[in-house]
Amino acid sequence: MSAETQRVSPQDILDYKIFARKHQNPTEKSELRQFERFHAARHLISQEMDTYLDARLTADDPSSALTVDVCGVKNGILTAVFCQTAGLDELLAKSIETINESQNASAVILLPRELDQPALKESIRVALERGKATLEVLGWFGDTFEETFRETLGLIELLGNETRMRMLAPLLEKSGAKKDYRTRINPKLVYHNISALSDAGLLDENNEGTYELSQFGKTVLAEFITFLEKTRKTLDESKTKEVKND
Repeated sequence: MSAETQRVSPQDILDYKIFARKHQNPTEKSELRQFERFHAARHLISQEMDTYLDARLTADDPSSALTVDVCGVKNGILTAVFCQTAGLDELLAKSIETINESQNASAVILLPRELDQPALKESIRVALERGKATLEVLGWFGDTFEETFRETLGLIELLGNETRMRMLAPLLEKSGAKKDYRTRINPKLVYHNISALSDAGLLDENNEGTYELSQFGKTVLAEFITFLEKTRKTLDESKTKEVKND
């Protein structure tokens, strides 16, 4: 902890607006960097880590101390996230050198887009080869946008169907069998949609022949329902404002 360090709670990452308002940095001009910090904090908290912004990490040699954008801590192991909106610079290379020498830390280098860099700094290259660091691209910027957009739209199209949502939503509570679905849904639709949901990796079939959400399915469905709920609230608020203005 330091004077600048802020702990992020699970409630803070439920909504970007909440996160940005609570953890705004007066000296930070880049909205993209703030979004990267939000993305990183969500990921670390999902891994059940205690999560901090602007965490100061001190090595055995105090001169090697560094401040990282986001840090996750679990069982004494540190995951340091560097939000690199401007690419891989000298400061990052020096920080990664410290990570390389540590016994209890690894790094995630978060980038907004794929970088066309012919050669990585030596410390970064070594960290990647040793598994002490990973590169992650957000996917909403640059050359990866088209693929990310297409995959996301495919999931939205799959979930934006009343029958499939009626099949998936109950699985958040307990597993379901085909016979249970057939009492509420046209049997022809049951078989077709189970196949589509399984192919998308949202459903798993267990040994008893019943279906349950995969880990991926749990995450996606929870995110999708959260999105729908937020949209509903926004629409309700908008309608209320229109009535008052009238």
